[in-house]
Amino acid sequence: MTAVALTNAHAIQSWCVDYVARILNMNKADVDPNMELERFGLDSSTAVALIMDLETQLNIELAPELLFAYPTFAKLSQHLETLLPLRTRVA
Repeated sequence: MTAVALTNAHAIQSWCVDYVARILNMNKADVDPNMELERFGLDSSTAVALIMDLETQLNIELAPELLFAYPTFAKLSQHLETLLPLRTRVA
């Protein structure tokens, strides 16, 4: 995946939706960001790959356990926005 500017929760959420739609061969419209991630059928290796790719995109270190603490893309992206350096954030 090409690096894109993920500077706010909306951009992070959109990236996550695109990622899962691509990995699971789904239509993006079918990926509800408010649905619990386990309902998409992500296996552990795919979940770890998602976190690793997010680390690369955001240039911050993330724990795989984040997907348990923030079980939807909406909650995850809101949390991840708080971890971005202030100079990176864009409303």
